[in-house]
Amino acid sequence: MRVIHFSGLAILALVRSSVAAAVQSNESSFSADAARYRWAPGTVISYKGSPDFRQATERWDIYKPPTYSVAITPAVEADVATAVKLARQQKVPLLATGGRHGISTTLAKMQGGVAIDLSKLNSISIDKKAVTITVGPGVRFGDVYEPLYKAGFQIQTGTATCPGMIGVTLGGGIGRLDGLQGLVLDALVSARIVLANGTLLEVSKTSNPDLFWGVQGAGQNFGVVTSATYKVQPLYKGGIWTSVDLIVPIEKNLSYFKAVSGMLPMPADLTVQTTAVYNTTLKRTQLLSSLVYAGPKEAGLKAMAPILNLGPFPFQNVSTLALDKLNENAMFQANAAICVKQQIFDVYGFNLKTFDVPTMVSVVRKMSDFFDTQPAARKSALLLETWPNQAVMAVPDDATAYPWRDATTYGRGLIEEIRQIELRWDTPGDPVEAAANSLGRDVRAALAATSGYGNLTVYVNYAWGDESLESIYGAKKLPRLARLKAQYDPSNVFQFYHALPTSYP
Repeated sequence: MRVIHFSGLAILALVRSSVAAAVQSNESSFSADAARYRWAPGTVISYKGSPDFRQATERWDIYKPPTYSVAITPAVEADVATAVKLARQQKVPLLATGGRHGISTTLAKMQGGVAIDLSKLNSISIDKKAVTITVGPGVRFGDVYEPLYKAGFQIQTGTATCPGMIGVTLGGGIGRLDGLQGLVLDALVSARIVLANGTLLEVSKTSNPDLFWGVQGAGQNFGVVTSATYKVQPLYKGGIWTSVDLIVPIEKNLSYFKAVSGMLPMPADLTVQTTAVYNTTLKRTQLLSSLVYAGPKEAGLKAMAPILNLGPFPFQNVSTLALDKLNENAMFQANAAICVKQQIFDVYGFNLKTFDVPTMVSVVRKMSDFFDTQPAARKSALLLETWPNQAVMAVPDDATAYPWRDATTYGRGLIEEIRQIELRWDTPGDPVEAAANSLGRDVRAALAATSGYGNLTVYVNYAWGDESLESIYGAKKLPRLARLKAQYDPSNVFQFYHALPTSYP
């Protein structure tokens, strides 16, 4: 299949009969319409079967993925707007992606449309005087660590290096700096966004502030963000962090969860990440615990004492890490394996306001039983991210569209604990899928029942796709979000990521 690079006389070549005859009729029609626009050198339009198409559409998660007939990879911001206009002209659906780490099954509703691949818009600019960083939608978290660290700054991010920074921001952005700096979206100063009609807007607290409010928590519903500017902070305690990895035997899970519960609310500079996994060598379930402290070793170990005192552990590793290397090396250096593309991730997320120890013990037992009966799914895990949320809670609830600032746990107490059940197997269509989905819903329901919310709530970036709008966006936020949807995207062009209605209730 052919790939079109828009430079020089290449546009004229689009309409040559010899080329048109080499592609399917829908490609020929798309190419003819594409040729009527002026594209920047370096912008690429590609079709199925070409290396450029694969590169423009390859995903991290291949469970219930979107599919495309054509991909557009803009080299400049203006071509994003042109791509949106072209898709609208062709009356085909579109989906713009940066890191392509979205796990929602609602993305599978996109079938045979236009992929707008934002990977080439990967500029990074640090303004030391303004104390800001401006990034394009092709920038991943891992791209900003080193330049910020060298400049003496830090910014809140997720825990993996590979997700797109802007994409995560639009849903909130949780991570190890929640207690000290808040959500990633709390650092957002302004953004540039292409609307459904191709208009480019600047949004901030002073420019289109209503849309800026909606972008901060439900941004995938309103347009394509082509750049974002964030406030950064000086390195905390010189950018030195303490990381401790522990293997906790299943026999200690009750005492372990009691220790975590007793530490809540978590200190602002301490985080606990717990993962229930299957050990293929020992042939049994175990807990992996990642304790991370913003500061030097002596203070860090003191803060972690309630858990460390449960030892000895079969494995314990203590590291002192610079912030720019933290996410690559914490949590058993799992980042490299996590960031491998083209894997199956069937994720059920949930938030907790309370940390109920009996429920934790029960769901780990359910995971253990699942591992025993479903060998094909032994790469699955129950992930509990226990982040402090002092800085998250310091932002007024009505300041952004993000709905769960009051979570004393996203699965926890006066912390923010994001829980997710990550179900994995190797082959699409494997019979284990039905059992995995049954377990995911069962565990999610059990945790929601003791979450302190009275029902299921979920961080939008972890939502599976079967949750209610209220569970994702919060009933209090939905009326305003629906009005914004009706104003900025009444035709529901941006409909594939937990779509908002244009009226509510």
